Amino acid sequence: MIIHGPREKRDFTVLPNRILRDEALSYRARGLLCFLLSQPPDWEISSTRLTLEFGEGRDAVRSAIRELVNTGYMQLQKVQGHAGRWSTHYIVTGDPWWFENPVDSPVDNSVTGA
Repeated sequence: MIIHGPREKRDFTVLPNRILRDEALSYRARGLLCFLLSQPPDWEISSTRLTLEFGEGRDAVRSAIRELVNTGYMQLQKVQGHAGRWSTHYIVTGDPWWFENPVDSPVDNSVTGA
């Protein structure tokens, strides 16, 4: 039996149970997904920042990102800015969709406002 404590009245995130119960994801990837979905839309994602936020190693964070990409919860888009510099934009969703060509390589570029 689970006895729930008092419920938050504000400053909380609503998540579909299927995210928390998705057996295709490791607990690390589920935690990362929930954390990312709780952030505001303009929150900048980078594997370096996530490493600091979670206290996990870079490879562990990159592995979780790969998992989210390969299961359809995240998409990475390479974008070239005005000065010709490339950055990676992360698109995160609570509704997994499948991409034709999932990215299967580590990502370390930070998101810029390009």
